[in-house]
Amino acid sequence: MIDESKLIDEGQDLTGLQDEQSMFSFQNLFAMLVLNWQWFALSLFICLCGALIYLRYATKTYQVSAKMLIKDDDTRRRSSANQMLANMQDFGFMSNSAGIENEMEILQSRILARDAVTDLKLYTQYASSGRMTNQLIYRSQPVSVDIDSVSLSKWDKDLLDGVKSIELTIDRKDGTYYVKGETFMNGKATGNFSHEFKKLPATLRTDYGVLAFTQNGPKAMGDGTEYHVRIMPPMAVATGYAKALNVAPTSKQTSIAELTLTDQNTRRGLDYLRQLAICYNRQANTDKNEVALKTEEFINTRLEKIDAELGSTEGKLEDYKKRNAVTQLNMDASQSLAQTTQYDTKLTEVNSQIQLMDYLREFVDNPSNQYKIIPSNVGMTDQASTSLISEYNKAVQERNRYLKTASLQAPQVVALTSTLDDLQASIRTALLQARRTADIQRQSLQRQLAKYQNRIGSTPEQERVLNQIGRQQEVKSGLYLLLLQKREENSISLAATADKGKLIDEPLSKGQVSPKKAIILLAAMVLGLGIPFGIILLIQLLSFRIEGHDELARLTKLPIVADVPVASDSVKTAAGIVVQANKNNQIDEIFRSMRTNIQFMMKENDQVILFTSSTSGEGKTFLAANLAVSFALLGKKVVLCGLDIRKPNLGRLFGVKDRTLGVSQLLVKDAVTLADLRSTICPSGVNENLDLLMAGPTPPNPTELLARQNMHDIIELLKQQYDYVIMDTSPVGLVSDTLQISRYSNVNCFVCRADYTPKSNVGLLNTLTAEEKLTNCCVILNGVDMSKKKYGYYYGYGKYGKYGRYVYGRYGYGKYGNYGYGNYGNYGSYAESRYSNKDDDSIKK
Repeated sequence: MIDESKLIDEGQDLTGLQDEQSMFSFQNLFAMLVLNWQWFALSLFICLCGALIYLRYATKTYQVSAKMLIKDDDTRRRSSANQMLANMQDFGFMSNSAGIENEMEILQSRILARDAVTDLKLYTQYASSGRMTNQLIYRSQPVSVDIDSVSLSKWDKDLLDGVKSIELTIDRKDGTYYVKGETFMNGKATGNFSHEFKKLPATLRTDYGVLAFTQNGPKAMGDGTEYHVRIMPPMAVATGYAKALNVAPTSKQTSIAELTLTDQNTRRGLDYLRQLAICYNRQANTDKNEVALKTEEFINTRLEKIDAELGSTEGKLEDYKKRNAVTQLNMDASQSLAQTTQYDTKLTEVNSQIQLMDYLREFVDNPSNQYKIIPSNVGMTDQASTSLISEYNKAVQERNRYLKTASLQAPQVVALTSTLDDLQASIRTALLQARRTADIQRQSLQRQLAKYQNRIGSTPEQERVLNQIGRQQEVKSGLYLLLLQKREENSISLAATADKGKLIDEPLSKGQVSPKKAIILLAAMVLGLGIPFGIILLIQLLSFRIEGHDELARLTKLPIVADVPVASDSVKTAAGIVVQANKNNQIDEIFRSMRTNIQFMMKENDQVILFTSSTSGEGKTFLAANLAVSFALLGKKVVLCGLDIRKPNLGRLFGVKDRTLGVSQLLVKDAVTLADLRSTICPSGVNENLDLLMAGPTPPNPTELLARQNMHDIIELLKQQYDYVIMDTSPVGLVSDTLQISRYSNVNCFVCRADYTPKSNVGLLNTLTAEEKLTNCCVILNGVDMSKKKYGYYYGYGKYGKYGRYVYGRYGYGKYGNYGYGNYGNYGSYAESRYSNKDDDSIKK
């Protein structure tokens, strides 16, 4: 009965083993890299050569930059109300970057870029013919090509319908210019043309506009040279420049912007930045002067209108004087007018005094105002009344002061009250007398005013009309002079307009930015190393078969007692046995090591060793036979039992032709005797200490036969006659025969074959050991090909690494498909005939 706690512990070990299986060994991976160095070298060489070719012919781009000071007029006119916000900006609490950000957007606009492109004629690009690529030319071309401005404007307007372009090839032979060109719409050719010119300048009419050819510089185009010209819409070119331009402020505290441009030609990029600054100032000045120009237009219009009105007024005055015979003003009328004004003023003053006196009398007569301050210094001219009021106010103040510390019956208060009553009566009398005097004076002034008004009434009506016309003339003259002054001020403002943007530093080149040689070469090196690395890593990840010792060690915790390489034919005997007496080669040392390791696993009096595998073709028969020979060379009596009765293979290995005798015949008996066993065992022919117990004919019920008591009896008899019993059994992953036999074994050897056994089959071994269906197990890795570089870690064998690559073709190890599941279920005609004369009951037993 199986101990459940032990199963749990082993199950946990198995889980840990699966975790280990999910990890790959960096050590093995490094070994794979070192052993495949030639592929890395080849890949690195190819990638570096590709990178150098790319760097040689790739289009180079350069970076240029300039710093521009953007003037903000609004900040100069900050009001005191905004000073606090300005201080907060200085402390970093706020940021007023809206102004410079707007200007940065303007600098990156396509409209501004189009102006710069048009001014520099960058819509026309020139290139000279090269061996593999055309070389860009800027301002050094011998022939300049341009197109009429009307067509250029139409190209920009038609961008929504498609991008038009013209490509030309200019060639000069024997002093004649040969021009060949094509017209394109969205990259598709729409027509072609050709022409010849004897001399320049010249013009050529095309479907897209008129082309003008001029000589650029004093040096003419040389014979045999060829140039390529491409003309694009200015807005399309401007779009590319706008995208290639980056504008950023140098800091948050300044209004300085740094303009950075990437271009294929350094000189062209520097010229573009200079021209962009010019176009920016031109546009800003145009916007700034728009108000002044509108103002000047308005002033000129008003001046013309006022000048006409002023001339009309003067004409009316002249006509009126001629019509009414008026030459000068009447002096008496003037004096009368002056006197009328004078008396009218005096009458107004008198009326004011009368109203003031009436107000004071009303105040004094009001009982609620008794013993209160009477208003004084209100403009009254009567000195008597004013003096009495002043004296009365002083007495009131003195009385009020006494009342703060004394009562109304106090002698001082009583005396002052009596004085106030007397003064109040005097004030009433004085005001009444002054009122009468004022009435007399008002009547006199009214008489005088009426007299002078009568005199004015006699003034001719013509004089009044002349005054009205004169006043209109003065108003229009003053307005005319004011407009003249404003016009001069506006003209000065137009003349004094300053640029909004200023290049504070000359544009400079920052060098080549693309392609970056160091980065390209580094990327080529990484790619050169990464491609084979990735392939090897992918092969490692996709590999589903066991490849070597380290991988097998990661898949199971069972001891690996030996790694058996592929043996050369030179060490094999006629029977296919590689272990030989008095030899000291690699294969002998490996089997000696296997023998020693298995002996360490065996306890005292242990004799039985079982060989099995997960599937056929993994070499368990070969390993069992050679291990048996190795034990026999120690002088031990060894018997090798072929218990794979479904697919016997032991006879072919030792070259035994008579395979009619074997275990299957013993198992069907009712009882097995020592005589029956000895009659069945045959010598190996390889070593006198090694005997063979063949499998015999294939029975129809091998599992039932192996489960019989006869199997136990056979093993016990063999243990009595031999020192070691080595059993070659069926694959445990295909049939359950081995599990029936494993209970008689002391050591169970599980065989895996490199590059053949699937990794998943090792999980079967782990499960069987965890469930204790196979006990005291070890693992043997067979078929390690020492010539393959992935087994570099086997070079520890030293001089034995010289053995080449050979395959066990004659032992069935080369053909992996001969031992499938189906072969164990199909029984040949020989087996049927061999047991045809047997009793059915004996067979079933």
